[in-house]
Amino acid sequence: MPDTIDSSDPGGATPAAVSPAELERLRASDRVFRALLDHAPILISTKDLQGTVLMASRHFEILDGYDPARFIGANVFDLFPPEIAEQLWRNDRKAALEKRAVHEEENVYHRDKTLHTYTTVKFPLFDDNGEVYGTCAVSTDITEAKAARYDSVTDELTGLKNRRYFNIRFTEEQKRAHRDRRMLTLLLIDVDRFKQYNDTYGHPQGDQVLKAVADTMRRSLNRPGDLCFRIGGDEFACLFASGGPDESAALAEQIRAGVAARMIAHEGNPPSGHVTLSLGLAFIDPDSTLGQGAIYELADQALYRAKHKGRNTVSR
Repeated sequence: MPDTIDSSDPGGATPAAVSPAELERLRASDRVFRALLDHAPILISTKDLQGTVLMASRHFEILDGYDPARFIGANVFDLFPPEIAEQLWRNDRKAALEKRAVHEEENVYHRDKTLHTYTTVKFPLFDDNGEVYGTCAVSTDITEAKAARYDSVTDELTGLKNRRYFNIRFTEEQKRAHRDRRMLTLLLIDVDRFKQYNDTYGHPQGDQVLKAVADTMRRSLNRPGDLCFRIGGDEFACLFASGGPDESAALAEQIRAGVAARMIAHEGNPPSGHVTLSLGLAFIDPDSTLGQGAIYELADQALYRAKHKGRNTVSR
């Protein structure tokens, strides 16, 4: 395969001022550099300020549509699909205009037509006068690591985030609510008499009920920043900011009513005879000093009140 590195010799004879020892060090350094570009399993490239590729490592051969004969000297918009080229060029321009290194995630297609995610650092290249003449990008494939990370915080049955992720995000969301001066709400949800449902209809049908609850939660809480979790068993949780208790209660009521409207038969759940939910709300003021455990206990107490009232209801 032709080398993708621009290896033309820009000069002629070696300046007389360079000693043989120094020349050997330069040659050794060049060999290391070329070995890195040939063998490192990462994407390394440079572009000028018009988006033309000046240099690229051999690992680019893993990308869909890669042609070593035309890669060097071609524009990024001629090498990649428009949506891919746009994200790549946007990050290059950001590094050049802001004259700093930027860290981004970028998506590209491999030869097998699979979409891969790369973590990329892009930084400006300066000439002798301190002016930016191009950018360099170094990208590492994180597709498998990102998938593993996603699996570790995702409930396999419902697709919601799991309790582990709930614990990770709780403090972060509390800090965000404090910064934005908004009230944070913790909503806990239980499926009413779920054990009896499984005993009557079987666990496969019970799994379908849990999926239905998760789907209703996603439909009701679909704003940016809304978070839904399956905590375990038939217990679910939501974490979201709102303008006040009434707004939060209205969102909880949408979830309760949405599941009730599905009319999923549950003869062991009188008086409705259908699958219903009990929901408990806890409100966290922006300046609250309560920890996660104390807030969770408040929501759990509200959930207990909902059950005590006869289930199929929202309690504060």
